[in-house]
Amino acid sequence: MTTRSATAFPALLALAAEGAAPDWVQLVPAGESRAVDGRTFRLDDPAAVIAASMEAGLDLPIDWEHAQDRRAEDGGIAPAAGWIVELAERDGAIWGRVQWTERGRASVEGREYRYVSPSMLQHRKTNRVLRIIGAGLVNRPALVMPALARETTTEEPDMDKELLEALGLKPEASKADALEAVGKLKGDLHTAQARAETPSLDKFVPRADYDAVVARAETAETTLANRDNETREAEIAALVDGAVTAGKIAPANRDFYVATAREEGGLERLKTFVESAPQVVAKSGLDDKDAPGGAGTLTDAETVVCRQLGMTEEDFAKSRDEETR
Repeated sequence: MTTRSATAFPALLALAAEGAAPDWVQLVPAGESRAVDGRTFRLDDPAAVIAASMEAGLDLPIDWEHAQDRRAEDGGIAPAAGWIVELAERDGAIWGRVQWTERGRASVEGREYRYVSPSMLQHRKTNRVLRIIGAGLVNRPALVMPALARETTTEEPDMDKELLEALGLKPEASKADALEAVGKLKGDLHTAQARAETPSLDKFVPRADYDAVVARAETAETTLANRDNETREAEIAALVDGAVTAGKIAPANRDFYVATAREEGGLERLKTFVESAPQVVAKSGLDDKDAPGGAGTLTDAETVVCRQLGMTEEDFAKSRDEETR
């Protein structure tokens, strides 16, 4: 949890050489400071405190004797002696640039008030200063103002420990630390998304280009396959027709030998057969007629061919009859 406190550090309002109220005043000293009641205040991240203090974009009030803190609950008036319009870090301390009101300037230049005391939020366990919410003109810097408890409106919850751990932060990290870590994560995410949307062309190619290349490759492959098939069919036809002309294959069995040659390894086997086969069919002018004997029987020439091919007469006759139907 955080506690809202008002304390008077011995921050003397040094007048300018000409006796004018200072434009810059020290609000929180650097490092660790101790009040007379033993409380300590630790300023270890001035930049985060400044960011949290000015986050709302509002000027911070300076009043008299912390009137805004002490009279807030009962609605008492608490006019401003000045407004802190800017915060800056100097040697680890936090300073504020003040625009004084007419009455506030008179109080300082007339030496009615000589010290400034900040009102701030601090971590209850670690005493880290988290945010400055204003300041007050005081005359007793050794006096520690009572802790102000407006629980529902002035205290902020501790940062979620699991969230801080997930962000890679220490348990005592402030809201400003968490916001900075989240901002970095968002930046990393945007960078990753940008890289995903525009990948390197030496590792990736656009989908349309890839599809076009694949389509061209498939078209070329199909064209080559068709061309090879046409060439093979022409070679088979020439081989079978040549064998028929040479009388090594009966014309009625042409389709059978063509089908046999189309099988895997069939063309090579048929070439071997044709080269070694004798002439079994003499030119008779009956090449286009059905073989004598009818279906299921083999001529003497077919019987010789059947043996050379290593087929049974039944299988040879069956294949021949199916091809000639």
